[in-house]
Amino acid sequence: MKEDLYCVVDIGGTKILLLLMDDAGNILFREKRATPKPEEPDAIIGVISELLTEANMKNGYRPEKKPKAIGVCIAGFLDQQKGLVYQSPNLHWNETVPFVQIMSEQLNCPVFIENDANAAVVGEVFYGAARGHNNAIYVTISTGIGGGLFLDGRLYRGHSGFAGEIGHIKPFGKGRTCNCGGHDCLERWASGTGIELSAKTIWPEDKVSPARLDARWVFEEADKGNTLAKNIVDQTMEITGMGLANLVNLFNPSCIVIGGGVAGNRNNYVNGIAEVIKKEAIRPSVEITPLEIVPAQLEPDAGLWGMYVILTGRLEE
Repeated sequence: MKEDLYCVVDIGGTKILLLLMDDAGNILFREKRATPKPEEPDAIIGVISELLTEANMKNGYRPEKKPKAIGVCIAGFLDQQKGLVYQSPNLHWNETVPFVQIMSEQLNCPVFIENDANAAVVGEVFYGAARGHNNAIYVTISTGIGGGLFLDGRLYRGHSGFAGEIGHIKPFGKGRTCNCGGHDCLERWASGTGIELSAKTIWPEDKVSPARLDARWVFEEADKGNTLAKNIVDQTMEITGMGLANLVNLFNPSCIVIGGGVAGNRNNYVNGIAEVIKKEAIRPSVEITPLEIVPAQLEPDAGLWGMYVILTGRLEE
């Protein structure tokens, strides 16, 4: 009996994480590499090819053994049907890249792409914190802020695949240009980058080295009782909660999953955001709907599990 293999890949600005899996969901190989600099598509595909060869060798497969399909999740604006990445700020891709065509030709294998947050909401619904929910929203709060929508039992991508860009709800604050080309998006005030920007407006260089002023430092200082740091954390909880309350009003989900490097392992932060959501959203959406607001369970693998669901056809069942 032939065993189908599936390769799932998360391409980020700093790392590429690859898993080789079988039909039963067993992880046969897991490895990550630094994202090459510059982040050219050919260089990234070269890293993936090397990892696939390594996976085959370690698992005793013939080097020419190909997975049934390769699923790739990327942070950015993309069209999964056409296989095009229109823009990926993390990879510094500002022009349209026909990524699926390039990769499938080079690796001689079917390739599918998906926005990383879209893939992550699928992963959390099928295997993680949103299991059992037909209407769920996934939010990642990291360097930026992204979101995925799972509505009426289906992944919702929108007309051209750009739905769920939660980080670009606006306006929040005043005077910050965003990488999307707009101004004062949520992520410019509440993401890891936004927290860092807020810190750098408060602490002068002669007091704290700019190299130290990142989100981790702000949270550590807040935990120590630093009033200014705590004010930044409270502000980001407030505006993130308000942004997500707008989504609750629009989509009436039964579950919101919050993940990402900023929110990860910070349950008090997630709980603070949840309190704001329940205060700011319309009453029926939080009192009649049993709204769960929970930390992500699968990170950093949520997107990979979502791609596995998509490749194996479970999403359409």
